[in-house]
Amino acid sequence: MQANTFHAIESIQTEDLTYEEWLQHRRSGIGGSDVAAICGLSKWRSPYQVYLEKLGEAPEFEMTEAAEWGNRLEPLVADKFADEHPEWAITEKKVIYCHPKLQWATGNLDRMIICPFRGRGILEIKTASEYLKQDWDDGNIPDYYYVQLQWYLYVTGLQWGYFATLIGGNKYREYEVLRDEDMIQELVRITDEFWSQHVIPKLAPPIDGSEATVTLLSRMYPNGQTMEKITLEGEQFLHEYFHLKQITKELGEEITQIENHFKSQLMNHTHGIIGEYQIKWGNRTRNGVDSKLLKENFPDVYEQCLKQTQYRHFSIK
Repeated sequence: MQANTFHAIESIQTEDLTYEEWLQHRRSGIGGSDVAAICGLSKWRSPYQVYLEKLGEAPEFEMTEAAEWGNRLEPLVADKFADEHPEWAITEKKVIYCHPKLQWATGNLDRMIICPFRGRGILEIKTASEYLKQDWDDGNIPDYYYVQLQWYLYVTGLQWGYFATLIGGNKYREYEVLRDEDMIQELVRITDEFWSQHVIPKLAPPIDGSEATVTLLSRMYPNGQTMEKITLEGEQFLHEYFHLKQITKELGEEITQIENHFKSQLMNHTHGIIGEYQIKWGNRTRNGVDSKLLKENFPDVYEQCLKQTQYRHFSIK
């Protein structure tokens, strides 16, 4: 194993910072949770969102219940890891570290492990719902978390770390991670390009088609406020747009054709077998309210139960 040399610089202590001060310091560099988004691996954030966050132009972060409980459970999971490894010291220091050469490369570590034989390592603590259990099965680590720990190993110069993960509130798992130098160099290349070519010159990265960007734009612009027509850029995209819409329609019809092929064979049967596959055309029941009948017979109740939902609809004609 290579020398386990800790070389990170303490950029700022965070314990006494206000939330706004903490956000300001986060904007001055790329942290572990940013890396997965910049690489296109995050389910929740896109490169475009990270770019806006660094410029202070993204909508304010809204803590979800999952994130809140993750914060509340972090000390308990850390205690569990410490109980499982009494031979190690587990320390916590509320600071933002930065790399000694690329000081925009930052890290906010959950905990640090001190082993008498291996030296220092990093402990990252995660919580996951039961619905995400499969992401952690068979020793797997979600990519968006794996690159985060590799980034922290780069920032600190350390060679190893662990994930301590609580799944579904009652399943505890541990995962060891060793430094991957090839991956780290690729992460540095991608993030350096993002920082130098987008954040510093304030040039937005290309808009992508991720669900994260869809959600971001809806949060930033929830309501149209003027009917005035404006001139847009990107006419070259329109032909591709209509071409892809036509392909999508044709593919949908081909998929339906295959489904109909098997339905015509199943007829009144609900299950069929072909090779290793089971094909089902089962019976389902769905209960719903007959809104027309409700309005005719109970107009007052109908009015009381009306719920108005506002959204923006996109179209190209």
